[in-house]
Amino acid sequence: MRKMLLFLASAGILVSGEMAMDARTGLTWQDNRFVESERVTYAQAEKLCKELRLGGKDDWRIPTIRELLSIIDYKKYDPAILNGFSVGESSYYWSSTQYMGDPDKVWGIDFKDGAADANGKAYDRRVRCVRTTAPVKTK
Repeated sequence: MRKMLLFLASAGILVSGEMAMDARTGLTWQDNRFVESERVTYAQAEKLCKELRLGGKDDWRIPTIRELLSIIDYKKYDPAILNGFSVGESSYYWSSTQYMGDPDKVWGIDFKDGAADANGKAYDRRVRCVRTTAPVKTK
């Protein structure tokens, strides 16, 4: 069975099935319907990413705040995400970056407008898991 690949040169995003690979950062992002399904607490998000099996890989994790910021497109609104991602709810997504002022909070991004904010780990948010891969070579 052949896999269909789509490369969007302007954003550097390579889409393959349920994943989006960012050639600029060497990150592979979860890009399936579960990204915009239910909202979960931070602990549930950690478990979901740890247990995720996608593309034959099992090293998925919650992205850092810098990684989430790398897929924001501030020229867009609702959702403010780079072209190439097939799914993405205009909603708040978890990052793994600890908020320095409170150990019970982590940073996240609202993909409606790209705003960053810290929220308590007991809140319900969405998660888009990520894994580190080698950068994709483009011509």
